[in-house]
Amino acid sequence: MSLVKVKNKFQVTIPNDIRRQAHIKEGDILEVIFKDKAIVFKPKVASDVEASIAEGLKDYEEGRVFGPFESVEEFKAALHKR
Repeated sequence: MSLVKVKNKFQVTIPNDIRRQAHIKEGDILEVIFKDKAIVFKPKVASDVEASIAEGLKDYEEGRVFGPFESVEEFKAALHKR
């Protein structure tokens, strides 16, 4: 079992043995979820991230996005139009 301390800005360092077991390298992207009272870090491969970006761009190109908004009220009004 490894213990870590939550530091300034809620940062934690993943212990070296855990990084090696999970094959995590500097610059890798991790998905973070809260499940069953546990914080879970899940490595994401670049293709997953690229697919998400591509999906977002397609939504933008096909007009399925709103904004930017000048105020919170304008944002709320757009939500209620849907």
